[in-house]
Amino acid sequence: MPRTFPGIDEKLARANENIRNLKIEIDSFFESSDYPTIPDVDDERVFQALEYHRDRPIPIRLAVIAGEVVHHLRSCLDHIVWDFSSETYRNDFFYKIQFPILEKEPVDKKELARYDGMIEGITNPAVRTLTSDCQPYKTADPVDCPLLILHKMDVVDKHRELILCATNAEIGVPLNVLERIMRDKPKGYEITPADLVGQLKPKVQTIPRISFRDFGRKKIHPVVPGLNELSNYVAGVVAMFAAV
Repeated sequence: MPRTFPGIDEKLARANENIRNLKIEIDSFFESSDYPTIPDVDDERVFQALEYHRDRPIPIRLAVIAGEVVHHLRSCLDHIVWDFSSETYRNDFFYKIQFPILEKEPVDKKELARYDGMIEGITNPAVRTLTSDCQPYKTADPVDCPLLILHKMDVVDKHRELILCATNAEIGVPLNVLERIMRDKPKGYEITPADLVGQLKPKVQTIPRISFRDFGRKKIHPVVPGLNELSNYVAGVVAMFAAV
C-alpha cells in the first residue's frame, strides 16, 4: 500500500491554489492596462504597446506570491526526508535534515559529509537510492532539471524577490477555433502550417505575459506555466517516494 504524506499533500494543494490566484492577479494586471493584447504587426500602435509593457512596473506582490509557491514546493521535498528519517535523528540533528539537490556529484570529503548529513536519518535503503537517483547531476542537463531550478529559486527568494519581467511572447488562439479546423478538414488531409496560419490569423492575439528572468537555461519563461511545471514535477517525485 502506498505511503501517504498528508502534510505534503496540503502544501502541494496550497502551492497550486497560489498558482491559480497568481494567474488571476496577472490577468487582472494586464486587463487593466492600456494594451491587454498586443496590436497586430501592421497596426501603428504595436510599438507603443511594446514600449508601454516594457516600461510598466510589475507589482512586487506578484513576485512574493511566486516565491511562496516556490517555498511550498521546496518544503515538500524536505518533508519527504523528514518523514523517512528516524525519530532519534530528527531529535538530535533536525537542523541537518533536508532533501539534497545537487548540480554536481559530491566528491570531496566535505561535500560527501554534507550530503550524508541530510539523509543520514533515513533507514530505508530504497529511499536513499531513490534520493540519489533524483539528483540533477544524474540528468542529461542538470541546469534544466526542475529540481535544480526550484532549489535555486528558493535560495534567491530567501534573500530578495524573484526577478519578474513583462514579455509579449504568448500567442493566444481560442480552443474552439482549433477544434473547428480539425473537425472540418477533409478526411485524410494533413493540415499544413500554411493552412493554420491562413485560418488562424484573424483569431490570433499576442498576449503580454509576466515571466521569470531566469528559468534554467531559459532567460525568459512565463511565470504561471513555469510554476505549473515545477509543481507537476514535485508531485511526481512525491508519488515515487510514496510508492517505496
